[in-house]
Order: sequence, then structure tokens, then C-alpha cells
Amino acid sequence: MKKLFFTFALSFLVMGAFAQKKVLKDAQKAFRKGEMESAIELATQATQDAETGAEADVYILLGDIYKEKYVQDGKTDAELAKTSYEWYQKAIEKGGDKVKEDLMKEAVVNPQDPTKTLGGGGLGQLEAFLLDRGNKALEEEDYETAYQLLRVATMIRTEIAKDFFVGYAAQNAEADDVAYEYYKKVIAYDEEYENKNYAYNMVIQHQMENEMFDEALASIRAAQKAFPEDDIYRQWEVDVLIQTKKMDEAIENLKKLIEGGNAEKNIYYMLAYLQWNNDNLDDAEKNAKKALELDPNYAEALYVAASVIYNKGAAFMTEANSTMDDDAKYKELKDKALAKFKEAMPMFEKAVAADPNDVYSLRPLSTIYDQLGMDAKRDEILDRLEKLEGGN
Repeated sequence: MKKLFFTFALSFLVMGAFAQKKVLKDAQKAFRKGEMESAIELATQATQDAETGAEADVYILLGDIYKEKYVQDGKTDAELAKTSYEWYQKAIEKGGDKVKEDLMKEAVVNPQDPTKTLGGGGLGQLEAFLLDRGNKALEEEDYETAYQLLRVATMIRTEIAKDFFVGYAAQNAEADDVAYEYYKKVIAYDEEYENKNYAYNMVIQHQMENEMFDEALASIRAAQKAFPEDDIYRQWEVDVLIQTKKMDEAIENLKKLIEGGNAEKNIYYMLAYLQWNNDNLDDAEKNAKKALELDPNYAEALYVAASVIYNKGAAFMTEANSTMDDDAKYKELKDKALAKFKEAMPMFEKAVAADPNDVYSLRPLSTIYDQLGMDAKRDEILDRLEKLEGGN
């Protein structure tokens, strides 16, 4: 009896395995007939069986089914393509390198029939479809579709150009976090690439705008090594150093930019501004005046130059007031103060002419007019300040 029972049990197991293989064959048949939902239901059932679920075939079939659904749907639904990709990945997990090699064979879309490819395995064919439709979406400026499709293509086979155009399409679709993610991938490649400079710029701007200053500084310095001829990275480095209050480093970097030759007016202005804030008045005055040589109407440089000279005059006046018992010394220091005020006056006047509401220039100008005995002009400025600051 035991023998008969054992034989019966073995037969039951054989019949169960046969039944599951039949389910897989029925799924394949339904797929060939175009009965997609039935094929998905049967194939999914086959994945639950210990035998058929342990082999790659059923997962390849599901990858094929969703790939076909993606093609039939017009090749724009990235979720269908991603589902196909995920089933193929499961097949590789079950089948190993041989299955991967077969699935990853490259393909090109058939120019006579865009629903077919020339050559290629499952993933290679899916990649060809994604790139074909994704690139067309880019040309059509349908950036949302483009980045979604190209993003799945990069999952299949990552390449620097693919990653760049995912970032570019996402940026234009205002998916900034996605764009940042892919531009970071681009700059991480060791190989040279014509759009790498652009990718660096986008990464750095994102980091600066989001106050990721440590990351920005690292990216800027990497960009400097990659593109040493591009001065924008030195300027950005200065911006970040200022934001993080690393003033001494910022000053040294600005000096290096100037030493490199052909520095623009804003470089001299920024250096003058930082030196002024560091109480290095002589160098600040020199560099502010250099900026004005390049642009005599540069309002910011006018303000810095005038303020530095005014501060020197104010220092002389304070010292003079402390030596009033010595008439000669008092007169000498007061004359120096007035000379500085006279030098600063036309600069402040020019700054106020450019912006009549510039209270930061109006205040020292009123003091200069007072010290120089120009009472009518002083009172005019004081009236203007009262209206501006009192809101009348």
C-alpha cells in the first residue's frame, strides 16, 4: 500500500509541474494571439509556482508583453516601458549572465516599420524604441515625455550622452531635482564630453540656489580643474566663499583673477568691497578706482570708492577733534579731512544722480556738504532724507 501511495503522490507532483508549464505555454500562446491581459494573468500565475517561477522564461515573457503594450500604446508611456524593464531585470536575476547577454543585444528601429527593430534582444529592443521616441520628443520640445522615456533608457544602458539629455529634458520640463540628479551623473564620468561644461554649470547653480555651499564649492573646484580657462568658476568660488563668510579666501581668489589678466570691472569692485569691509582702505580705494577706470558710471564702485575716501576723511576729522589744544596739528588734520571730503563729494553726487533714493550715499553727502559749509545743499539733502526715511 505504501508503494502505491508513493506512486500516486509522485504522479500528482508530475501532473502539478506539467500543469504549471501548461499555464506558461498558455500565456505564451495568448501573447502570440495579442490577448495581452490574459497573457499577463497567466504569466503572473506562472511566476508563483516554485518550478516555473525559478526560471527566466516567464519573466522574459512578461518583459516581452509589456514591451509590446508599450509599442502598441504609441511608445510614449514610460510606465509601461519601466514595467517591461523590471521584468527583464528579474529574468536576468534568475538566468544569470547568459540571459543578460541575450537580452542586452543592441538593436536599431526598423526605418520601414517603427514597431520593429533590426536585431537586438528584449532589453536592447526596448532601449532602441525608447531612444527613438525619446529623441523625437526632444525634437518636438515635448520635454516631459522626453525625459521620462530617456530616463528608462539610461536604466538599461547608462552612457554620458544619455544621462545628459535626461537632465536637459528634465530641466526644460521644470523637473529640477531630476535634472540635477542626471547632471551630477554627467560630471561624475571620467571621460570628456562636449556638454560636460554645461552640466557643471547646472549642478553648481542648483547647489548655490539651494544654499548647498559645501557641495557647490567642491563642484566649482572640480570644474576649475576640468576647465581651467573658464573664469566663471573662480567668480562663483568667490561668491560661495562670501556666502560662507570665508572673506580672506575670497580676497585671495579675486587677486588671482586679477593677476590672470583682463579682469572685468566687477572683479575689481568685489575685491574693493571685501577689502573695505576688512578695513583695508588703501587697497579698497585702489581697486574701486580701477573699476571706475573701466566704467566711470559704475554706481557700486562709485559708492565704495566714495565711502572709503569719506571714511579716511572722517578718521582725520576725529583725530583733529582730539588735538584741539594744538592749533597747528588741528588745522593740519582738519585740512586733510576736508580734502578727502572734497574728493569723495563728486563720487557720491554721481551715485545719487544715478539713484536719487540712495540713502546710503545721501547720508555721507549731507555730512560732506555740512563740513564744507555748503548749507543750502546740505539742507536740500536732509529734506530729501526726511521724506525718504519718514515716508512723507
